[in-house]
Amino acid sequence: MEKFNNREDLIAALTEDLTPVKRVKPVDGIMLIAFATVVATVASIAIFEWWNGLLTGEASGYFLITHGLLLVLGAASTAALVSGALPRVGARANGPLWSAIMLGILPLGAIASLLSGHGNHAREGLNDPVAFMCTTASLSAGALVLVAAVMFLRRGAPVSLERSGWLAGLAAGSLGTLAYGITCPLDTFSHVGLWHVAPVAIGAVVGRIVVPPLIRW
Repeated sequence: MEKFNNREDLIAALTEDLTPVKRVKPVDGIMLIAFATVVATVASIAIFEWWNGLLTGEASGYFLITHGLLLVLGAASTAALVSGALPRVGARANGPLWSAIMLGILPLGAIASLLSGHGNHAREGLNDPVAFMCTTASLSAGALVLVAAVMFLRRGAPVSLERSGWLAGLAAGSLGTLAYGITCPLDTFSHVGLWHVAPVAIGAVVGRIVVPPLIRW
């Protein structure tokens, strides 16, 4: 190991090959994920068309509550993901956890309604003819959000890769479903409670598996 006569020479040697880099800011991640969500929304509307029921008051309360919770979960997951990509001392935000728990009440309620046999819509929940399309379309829209999340995480320095994977998947699943969901004209409790929430759970699992190897440093 080379010896140095003084501290200044040591510091100079250590910094000789360093090059300045652009500082990563939290707003960069938020804007990137927001932009991906907007692109996913525009693409969904272009492919599936806008549902006028949102403007005419036809949308049920179940529909509005579900997509409101998706927005809350997406925002909370994005904020936590951005914060986790820029390590600092302090407590971790638990907003995504509570938001996910709140959203998780909907499928539990839909399943309970289905099992109890109350209501035609509830009984048709598991045989929903467009369930597959809603799930796959939401996941496709969420893929754009997941790519944006990975791009930002690779610029940062996330310490907990597994947590970042979960958060990226939650953000992608919720925001992707929100992007597609505004084009879906089915607003029954069984439909939105099951098939507009399922992509969030799937997205979280996919994010946990796929994201950590992509952001490892």
